[in-house]
Amino acid sequence: MELSIPASPSRLAELRRAARASLRGVADEVADDVVLALNEAATNAVLYGSSGDQPIQVVVHVNHDWVETSVLDHGPEPPAGLPADTDTGELRVGGRGLWLLRRLVDEVRLERVKLGTRVTLRRAIGPAGTLARYLLSRHA
Repeated sequence: MELSIPASPSRLAELRRAARASLRGVADEVADDVVLALNEAATNAVLYGSSGDQPIQVVVHVNHDWVETSVLDHGPEPPAGLPADTDTGELRVGGRGLWLLRRLVDEVRLERVKLGTRVTLRRAIGPAGTLARYLLSRHA
């Protein structure tokens, strides 16, 4: 699935519906986690990334082992102190975006690209659940 939506909170429900439809055939738990993580990343792109009339681009790709999604905004540089290509830090200053994303998916990448900022999320498909959930359960 590839979708371009206006950077408006009112369009996030459309994004969730389209993502859910593209995840048909994926286990409900995996689809739920991916849709929630995608919504969080898109919400941050809408509220803090894209400016003016610039849309956000969303991609959802499913293969046999992984679901990979990305959200691209056309906004300015990320806030100072936020590394350009990392899986640490927060999506926005003071936010809990990456904290939440890391609990929902296996990989989170945040990178500055020519057009703006891209957040890429990967979630394994399989009975074991996410690597993050496995690691958290071992430390509980």
